[in-house]
Amino acid sequence: MFRKLHLYFLPHPDNNHRAFILQPKFLAFLIFIYLLNQSFLRSLTVLKPGILGYASEITSQKVFEFTNQERLKYDLPPLSFNSTLARSATAKAQDMFENNYWAHTSPTGTNPWDFFKQEGYQYSIAGENLAKDFYDTETVIKAWMNSPTHKANIINSKYREIGIGIVNGTLNGIKTTLVVQHFGTPISGIVSGDQTSEENNYNTDKVGIIESPEIIVNPAVSKTINPVTVSKTLGLIMFTIILSVLLIDAYLTYKNKTYRLSGSSAGHISFLAIIFLLLLFSHQGTIF
Repeated sequence: MFRKLHLYFLPHPDNNHRAFILQPKFLAFLIFIYLLNQSFLRSLTVLKPGILGYASEITSQKVFEFTNQERLKYDLPPLSFNSTLARSATAKAQDMFENNYWAHTSPTGTNPWDFFKQEGYQYSIAGENLAKDFYDTETVIKAWMNSPTHKANIINSKYREIGIGIVNGTLNGIKTTLVVQHFGTPISGIVSGDQTSEENNYNTDKVGIIESPEIIVNPAVSKTINPVTVSKTLGLIMFTIILSVLLIDAYLTYKNKTYRLSGSSAGHISFLAIIFLLLLFSHQGTIF
């Protein structure tokens, strides 16, 4: 049993000095398994959208703190947290789930400023940032800061207040997390909602829960798993196995001075290293 098993991982005369895992037929089988998994997850999210879902570690407090940290890098004063803007940001995310769209303006023509007005926030200047399918706050902020238009909102010296809505729900048949930032400066002399500066205690209690679609503000880590996470995890497992076998193969080939007519292990390792870097830095989430 062990003798047959080790042929999959170690070069040996019985496998022509090439581990079975590294041979074309087995590699093709692994690719087939990965593609089958992709098809299964895609079908499952459409037929049973409640089975797979979001897994987010993003909180309003972290978004609030990291946003102000970015402003401080540009010698700008921190924004104050405003509860009215938080409600308008949450309402915007809820509307995107209810009407199944991903944009600043809804299919019915509702624009971001309508949500400000609905909550009674009277502004002299306002802005909005959107993000979805991210799993941690750092990545969200980094994506926004890498986008000139989103960065312009974060470091706009004219803004004084911010509200954040973080909402879990189902969009286009897939459970995801939407992050909405609403920036604003109230009309002079008008105060809308409660304000909290960065130095004060920040309230991270849940603002509200709506049954359909599922709305949770400041969510904790969810028990459901995002299908993108499943795919990446499977890909990393396969990559790790193949790379490990390649390293062992390269070492034993060099140690035993085995001569091969086929490609070298070093070349294969370099190719896999490039794939790993692409996988590691692959795009996560979407901003708007």
